[in-house]
Amino acid sequence: MNHREALTIVCIVVLIFYIYFNRTPDRLFDDYNKDVILSPCDGLVTHSDKRKISIFLNLFDVHAQYTPIDSVIKSTEIIEGKYHMAPTPESEHNRGVKVIFSSIHGDIEVTQRVGFFVRRIVNYIKPGESVKRGIPYGKINFGSRVDILLPENKESILSNLQPIYAGITRLC
Repeated sequence: MNHREALTIVCIVVLIFYIYFNRTPDRLFDDYNKDVILSPCDGLVTHSDKRKISIFLNLFDVHAQYTPIDSVIKSTEIIEGKYHMAPTPESEHNRGVKVIFSSIHGDIEVTQRVGFFVRRIVNYIKPGESVKRGIPYGKINFGSRVDILLPENKESILSNLQPIYAGITRLC
């Protein structure tokens, strides 16, 4: 195999991985009552305690975030911070984007956080916009973390190290 063939194979593999990584699959959201709060992302629960949930997204998870419930976007805020490894507790202080969804249950905060290598978050929503549960609203490029703060009257039913799926897994 010559250098040109090897480079072609490497480019094809990288392209396939990039396409796979950036997938945004449709999720079926009709199996639950419309008032149920569903996970906004795929990943592994690294922390679940009462209202606070942290989810680690590895390289093979879907990195799109989906609206957790029918709501109105109350606000979006860029959070300045560090660039710690996403699965560590220190990443709670990483740079990110916090979106507050105003729902019939109260406000739900979803914070997309960058990791050590990742420094790009994209959102497609704006404050004041009404959104339906299950629409993709943003994406974190490559392995990262999502933090969720449930409304005051709700508590997480998730357990640590539980795999979860956007639009499928109930949060409370």
